[in-house]
Amino acid sequence: MIRNEQLHALLAETEPDIIAYRRWFHRHPELSGQEKLTGGHIRELLEGQGISCETVGEYGLIARIKGCAQGKTVLLRADMDALPVAESSRNLAGEKVCISEYPGVSHACGHDAHMAMILGAVLILNRLKDQLAGNVLAVFEQAEETGGGIEEMMAALEKYPVDTCYAAHVYAGLESGKISVEPGERMAAITAFTIRVKGKGGHASRPDLTVNPLMCMANMLVNINSIWTGEVNPTKTVTLGIGAMKCGEKGNVIADEGIFSGTMRYFDVEEGEKAFQSLQRVCQCVAQAHRCTVEYDRILQSKCAVVNDAACSLRAERGIRELLGDSAIGSCEPWFATESMSKYLASYPGVLAFLGISDRARGYGAGHHTKEFDFDEALLVQGTAAAVKYAIDSLEELK
Repeated sequence: MIRNEQLHALLAETEPDIIAYRRWFHRHPELSGQEKLTGGHIRELLEGQGISCETVGEYGLIARIKGCAQGKTVLLRADMDALPVAESSRNLAGEKVCISEYPGVSHACGHDAHMAMILGAVLILNRLKDQLAGNVLAVFEQAEETGGGIEEMMAALEKYPVDTCYAAHVYAGLESGKISVEPGERMAAITAFTIRVKGKGGHASRPDLTVNPLMCMANMLVNINSIWTGEVNPTKTVTLGIGAMKCGEKGNVIADEGIFSGTMRYFDVEEGEKAFQSLQRVCQCVAQAHRCTVEYDRILQSKCAVVNDAACSLRAERGIRELLGDSAIGSCEPWFATESMSKYLASYPGVLAFLGISDRARGYGAGHHTKEFDFDEALLVQGTAAAVKYAIDSLEELK
């Protein structure tokens, strides 16, 4: 039996390394599908401790720890990619401890923290492998933000008998130092789309000789709102956000075409699919009325939300209380952002935990994907502790 006192000692010993890992990742962010340095750095650290690694896709990794007993298998997962966000050297209150060294790219969502915590957890579990009642897989997934790494990772995992999975996401919507492992729906499914509207360009002095895609798009954006008042079930929330629209370059030239992009988020996949079908119908009808045509440059749909298994959530909560105390447990509403952890949880029972980072008095808690995003590095050992404890307890309970 691995005692909590033993874990506390290992966590204290490893904490400086976990913080160092996070700072390295933060200073060297790489965009989705470009995580060559990141993956290489993780592999070097793991193989330096005798942990075998398998490459998935270009830069994703699966690390494997074999315990002393023929038991079950726990999967711990982290995401690797950064965002095209130019980072500020300041958070909400002062200077950050470190910033990106790559202009226009930063870890503005916490994936640097996720990698550092899971890497720390794996190294601790590797030191305990002679006491583990089973096996541990550590997954480092590339291109989570774009969905570009999940399918290859899930295919690579098919050969492993995974019994439960765990991941954590730092969260600006939860008080700093609190961990939420509540059961049920926790993060939303998504439909992301880019719609191209084609017309006929010309001189703005004779709009009658043109087919204006800009006016068509403007009417599309107005008319799709009717879906939310007349078609979406009011008991099943579906959100719509239009984040980009582009058409033309000059005020006296009507462009040939324009595009707009957005996302829908929802927990009920059937309702989300119905809403997107309605959006397509409305856009098609408006285009026809304006003598335009519609093409879809991109449609990305998630078929599942992040749903925590009730028994796994209970196990995670119990372990956090035992190791970190009752005060470490927090509660928050589901988050309408989207996470590829949904795919793991659709295949294996498990938990996505939220690690709270909001402490605005100290400058922490800026929104995800913003230039001021930051968190207290002292939380990293707490997130590592929760992952280590979940792995150990799962192997003991499931054996």
